Amino acid sequence: MTLGQRGALVGAAAAAYLIGFWPTWWVRDTVLGAFDNPAYQGIWILIPHVFLYSTLPAVFCLAAWSVLARAGWMPGMRFSLRLSSLGWGLGAGLVSIAVLVGFFVVTGQAGAFHEPRLNPWIMAANIFSNFYEEYVFRGFILVALTAALGFWPAAIISSIAFGATHAQYPLELQALIAVLAVLWAWVGKRSGGLLAPYTAHMTLDWLIDPIL
Repeated sequence: MTLGQRGALVGAAAAAYLIGFWPTWWVRDTVLGAFDNPAYQGIWILIPHVFLYSTLPAVFCLAAWSVLARAGWMPGMRFSLRLSSLGWGLGAGLVSIAVLVGFFVVTGQAGAFHEPRLNPWIMAANIFSNFYEEYVFRGFILVALTAALGFWPAAIISSIAFGATHAQYPLELQALIAVLAVLWAWVGKRSGGLLAPYTAHMTLDWLIDPIL
């Protein structure tokens, strides 16, 4: 692979990440503003997760991946629908939960846990937004950077970028999310597709979100 091809792959990965800020934020704010900024409840939990948060980066990644894979610059898309992939994902998700719970206990924030509050709208929304995020970060960005830089540099860079998108959390929690994302990147490589990291992401969100 030439230096120019490597640079193009890094540039495409950077573009996929930056699109998550602009124009995504502008589109989100414009659409929500057109509906008088509805309260974040009911269907207005689901709609932004399906159409407004990570949708544009995912669409960009779909197009860029198709073009770059066809050119032979990076491998094609793989989802690996094997049962073993579900096992890897479930295991990584449970490890992630243990690490997250341990973090809150060790840092004296155990009071953040409460009785389960199941919200079917949030659970449904996670199905979509988590897939988009995995497609972008453990999918296109990780695979493109791996082709350009090798797996471990790609896993670290893509995971730091993923942690940084969670700007609503304190810096130390963003760093922890980045560490967990490296694990998810590894199980994706180990299982050969996106199903394992997606399962890990869903396991974490469906089991820990209702109590934290």
